[in-house]
This record gives sequence, C-alpha cells and structure tokens, in this order.
Amino acid sequence: MSISSLINPSGTPSVQDNLWSIAASTNSGQTDFKFVFDVFKGSTQLIRAKVYPDPTTGRGYFDAGPVVRNEVTYTWFAPNGTTHMTTDSGIMETQYSIRVGEDYSGVTTLNLSSGNVTAYNWRPPLFKRRKTTIKSNDFITDRFLSTYHNTGENLFIGVNLNQTALSGSVPIRIKTYNYSNTLVTTYTDTKFVSNKYLQLDIGADAIYYEYTVSINADSIKYYTFEIAVDKVGANYTYKMFTVNMTCNGLYTPIPLHFMNNWGMFDTARFDLVSRLSMDLERKSFQKRDYVFGNTSVDYYTANNVYYESKVNFNLKENWTYKLTMTPPTDTDWQWLAQLIDSPQIYACIDSNYYPVTIKETNYEYSKHQFNGLKAFEINIELNQPRNGFQR
Repeated sequence: MSISSLINPSGTPSVQDNLWSIAASTNSGQTDFKFVFDVFKGSTQLIRAKVYPDPTTGRGYFDAGPVVRNEVTYTWFAPNGTTHMTTDSGIMETQYSIRVGEDYSGVTTLNLSSGNVTAYNWRPPLFKRRKTTIKSNDFITDRFLSTYHNTGENLFIGVNLNQTALSGSVPIRIKTYNYSNTLVTTYTDTKFVSNKYLQLDIGADAIYYEYTVSINADSIKYYTFEIAVDKVGANYTYKMFTVNMTCNGLYTPIPLHFMNNWGMFDTARFDLVSRLSMDLERKSFQKRDYVFGNTSVDYYTANNVYYESKVNFNLKENWTYKLTMTPPTDTDWQWLAQLIDSPQIYACIDSNYYPVTIKETNYEYSKHQFNGLKAFEINIELNQPRNGFQR
C-alpha cells in the first residue's frame, strides 16, 4: 500500500494565501520516508518538493501558494472602449495539479495520487481570513454602487456571473433619466460570454461604443447599468450600478484605475484640484573656470560667455501629482484603502494610461459621523521618470 489520501484546497482558494495540500501514506513509518510533491501547470512542472512526515500526524504538508502565485498575470489591463473584457486562466484564476509520490529506501515512486486545483487572484480580508470566499453572482467590488462620471472617461468594475445558469447568455439593461428624474430610454441586449468573470467598462463612451446608447450631461442626469448575474427558472437576478453625469468644473479630473482586493479593476475619480511637482536628480562634476592663453588667463570667451566651473552631465526628473477627491461616502472610505495598497494602478491623463505608485504608506479610515465631510487626498508618482539632457 502507499498514498492513502490527498486533500487539496477547495472552494475559491486565494493564490495570495497558503494553498496547503495534505497527503497520507501507509508507508510513512518507513526509515527516511519523504512525500514527493510535484506541482504542474498543464504539462509544465513548476516544482518538486520532498517533505518529511509531520511527527505528530504522520502526514505530509505542502504549500503551493508561493509557486502558483508566480503564474498569475498582471499585464492584462487593456482599456479598449468596449463594455466588457472576458478574463481567462492566468488572469483571475489559475489551474494547477498536485501529484504526490513517495521516497524511501533509496527508491522514488512518483504520482501515486493526484488532484486538480483552481486558485483565484484575490486577497483575503483582514478579518474572517480563510472564512471568506470570492464574491459570486455580484459585482466584484467593495465600492458604493453609485458614482459621478463624465464622457471621455472610463468607469471600470468587475462582475462574477453564474455562467452555468445563464448558459453564457447575459442580459443587460441600460436606463437613462433626465433632470426631472423621468425615464428617457431603456435599452436591453443579451451578450454571449465565455467566462464567468468579466471586467466591465460602464462609462458613457464605452456604452455608446458597444450599444450606441447616447449619454451626455447636457440632457441626461444619470443612468443605470444592470447586468444579470444569475437565473433561477425563467427569472433573472440583476445587479445595478448608478452613474451620475457631471460636467467638469474648474479642474480636469484624473481617474485612477486600480486592481482591488478581488483581483479586478475599479475606477476612483479624483475630481478636485491636482498639483503636479517635479523632483530632480542631478549629477555633476567640477572643472576649472578659466582657460590659459598665451598672454593671459581667460575666464570668459570673446563673446563674454563665462566658462563653467560646474558641469551638469546627467539629469533625471521624477514627477508627482497630489490628487484630491470630493468627500467620499463612508463605504468608499473603506474601499479606497484598497487603492493605497493596490499592486497595479494606472492614472488616465490626456487619454493615456500611466502606471503610478502611491507614495502614502499609511491610511486612516474615516467616517462622516466622527470626521465630518473630508476630501480625500493622495500623492502619486509616475513610474516613468524622464531623463534630462545628457552631456
């Protein structure tokens, strides 16, 4: 007899957490016995680890988390004007297999038992860790499901569908309302999607591009975007996001698109004053500020240009924005903490998407009840420093 059981992670395990596999063997009492864990992604072996049995339980424990974590893709953000981007393996989820064997008495026997695991790129919360599962049949966000928005901007949000019940056909409803709060148009459509995880852009421009529904702040006060996330019998369950149209005021908004705790992108709109500043790194060397002539020592040329005594030969510019947002709701104060420690953030400036780093290293949660209405400010650094003139 040999491997008697293999227990792998189930449910919606997170690649950002431990991914324990537990094996038992009837041979674990053999001298110098070791479990042999192989991790595969498809036909590619990622690692082989030999593990001694735990002295208390006699079982072998292997954490695949650090290995599988490296297989997650972080380069899939591609805003293209459409209302949905279907995610696939390596983006929101990663499949891998565990094969376990034995090693003792100088003989290694591989793959005596195996199992497949699907792990998801989301981060467990601070509280109820390992008791929480990824959001299903819902928007994959913790933000307040209403925001302000203007044409020319993206508005990203993720959703997790019950694809089995929907059979890939996802009904969508868009309703627009005028400044008298009267319904103007109702648009319905059904989209076929091949994956249950969708990254949506529900901004006005994206909706016009995908559905030819015209939305602008001159005539539309707000609109709602509804998407079916589940179906029981003939009845659909919809989730709704409300978008309030606004015109740009004194300042040009800078939206930040960031990966939230659930592994999808949200949009935070900084609509108040933004201040751009530059930090300069300068390298230089000293030289004499005169030239020997036949009859004189010259400190300047015949054109009255003085010689340099210090030469700046390498300049590097680092650019920083201080951004300000209209006082958020209590819900959004909690949600914006995910922006501060997001692994991937893009600032949209003049229709270009620049990777940025948040300079803040701490965050204070706020509530209106205790702190009143308070604007939210952060500092971002563009991840693309610019070189000055090289000499």
